[in-house]
Amino acid sequence: MVNEDADVVARVLAGDGEAFGILIRRYEPGLLRFATRMLGNPDAAADAVAESLVRAYRHLAQCRDPSRLRSWLYRITGNRCRSHLARRHMDDIPLSEAPPPALAEASDAWEILVRSEQVALVERALVRRSS
Repeated sequence: MVNEDADVVARVLAGDGEAFGILIRRYEPGLLRFATRMLGNPDAAADAVAESLVRAYRHLAQCRDPSRLRSWLYRITGNRCRSHLARRHMDDIPLSEAPPPALAEASDAWEILVRSEQVALVERALVRRSS
């Protein structure tokens, strides 16, 4: 899929308006799962992914290595999720909406970072509740 991503990116940059839809269909489901894990809320996750895809489309020419498009999209989505979390007030987040800690083993450094942020969010929520 690496070469396919680079080919699709080249088509988008050449003006093929339909080609970005290929990337959306390819990556949106995984991005939604990722964002839902980070935010703990499917609606907020859908918003973050939509914003991420718009950003990716607008800045596609800045993707230095189209063969690593997947990583680039996940990084954009992670940043959007962190922005959503930063905009929330911790006092306004019920513990039931805090993202659950991931149960599976981390497969890479990105997953470890995401999980540590989730744990920190839950810990902050618990501390505020007990105060």
